[in-house]
Amino acid sequence: MDVLLVEPSYSNKYPPMGLMKISRYHKERGDYVYFYKGKYHVSNIWDRIYITTLFTFDYDLVIETIKFYYDKVKSLDDIYVGGIAASILTDKFKMDLGLKNIMSGTLTNSSILGFDDGVNIDELPLDYDILDDTIYKYKAGDNFYGYTTRGCINKCKFCAVPKIEGSLDYSNNIKTQVQAIREKFGDKRNILLLDNNILGLKYSDLRKVIYDLVDLGFVRDKTYVKENPFVKLIREYERKADNQSKLSNTVSKLKEYLEKLVDKRISKRNREKLVVILRNINEKNSSFIEGVYENYDELLEIASIYYDKKVYNRYVDFNQGMDARELTEEKMQLLSLLPIKPFRLAFDNLSIRNEYENAIKLAAKYGVKNFSNYLLYNFTDHPDELYERLKININLAKELKISVYSFPMMYAPVNQTDRVYLGEKWNYHYYKNIRSILNVTKGVVAKEEDFFEKAFGKDVDEYNKILTLPREFLVYRYYFEDTGLTRMWEIEYYRLKEMRKLDILLSLLSNNIRESEDPDINRIMIYYKITYNSLKKKYRNIIPKAKEILETRFGLKVK
Repeated sequence: MDVLLVEPSYSNKYPPMGLMKISRYHKERGDYVYFYKGKYHVSNIWDRIYITTLFTFDYDLVIETIKFYYDKVKSLDDIYVGGIAASILTDKFKMDLGLKNIMSGTLTNSSILGFDDGVNIDELPLDYDILDDTIYKYKAGDNFYGYTTRGCINKCKFCAVPKIEGSLDYSNNIKTQVQAIREKFGDKRNILLLDNNILGLKYSDLRKVIYDLVDLGFVRDKTYVKENPFVKLIREYERKADNQSKLSNTVSKLKEYLEKLVDKRISKRNREKLVVILRNINEKNSSFIEGVYENYDELLEIASIYYDKKVYNRYVDFNQGMDARELTEEKMQLLSLLPIKPFRLAFDNLSIRNEYENAIKLAAKYGVKNFSNYLLYNFTDHPDELYERLKININLAKELKISVYSFPMMYAPVNQTDRVYLGEKWNYHYYKNIRSILNVTKGVVAKEEDFFEKAFGKDVDEYNKILTLPREFLVYRYYFEDTGLTRMWEIEYYRLKEMRKLDILLSLLSNNIRESEDPDINRIMIYYKITYNSLKKKYRNIIPKAKEILETRFGLKVK
């Protein structure tokens, strides 16, 4: 059977784990498997195509990608669509695509795919080889990926996990998976675990997970040494030896490695020896790889001298964030055995403030220095509550002398096909300005207090002023501050605030209205019409006027 695995061309951090497990299953059946990200423009007709999905807001792109493959199979029943979006919008996918095989949930049995061997595909080790088929580089890097549980003990209204995976299910086979991957693909430095609520496990099960990771070498001491790249490439060649169409890339990588080894700072004797070996291999009529095997011992001896043998720390990343409400001293003692970096906690609303602060302090007590925490916003929260949670992290970092990075996560309903959603307590202008700030900071709110106060304000009042700024003034903040325009806008802002008309202004701005019947509001509206690019052309007289007013009326010197 010829099998094509497809991931649509959306941008994502992690490789498609579901497809990597399906690949493992099919290869163990003896099938040919190829992976492509996007639209594969070849004339092949495949026996089966699996297409994964991720976020529902990529729906249009996913639908377009799936339809592209309609003429790449003998029957539309040979197309299988699965993943997160397909699990959430199963009926919509079926209606819009007319396909039978829209899969929901996890592949706990191969019968879901029409096979009768009863394999739990979800528990299979990942096939990392499919990543060599694509030039796309996943941001999470070359790590172990896995789950030790599925589901969650909670049923949060903002989360899709209860629908896709259900209640918390302990299925820890992480040790078996990692050992199988090491045997076939070699070792990897770090492990990213995507459990939805690892701390929801009862203590005895959590202990098994932690001790399995410890047995695998994920401890706080330095234990990781990079593998000899020559050995790694030879193993890759032998792994792909029964697949001639995929060998050329591995042979090219091996040849490139040996040629670069000549240029490294190696001894004269070994360089001359390596040059002679490579020349002889190239002069012979036999293939390059045959020549490598004929000189294997000598090449291995040279390669074993010249590679990085430094011992590194490993890291464990419970990447989906841990439930602060479930962190106890007993569980923290277990977690402290692992080199967790960063330590991720969820701080989704102020109602769990005490539990969250206690969890941070408890982890810090056990030596955790690096936190990277998720803050849900635009759900049932008020904009001021986001500021308060961010400020709590700044204060905790300062008090405990630790690093706490905040990652605000914007809520949108999981069943929507776009990201356009406004929480009941938010206004659209604030919503856009928060996104603008986070775009500048690449989604991260750093622990430095001066950085935070510049971005979000020294207190809630200043935070609200910043969120009321014209977007251009916010994105190009230093430019508009230097011109004096920001100061002039502030004068109008405080005047409206005193007149209790800010809510009217925000309502107009949120509805993209830049004119008002109220002359007091119209005075400030001019600033919302100014753009960075057109400033000098359309408003070339404003800057000198701003400087004049600021200097004569307020004694503020402007450069």
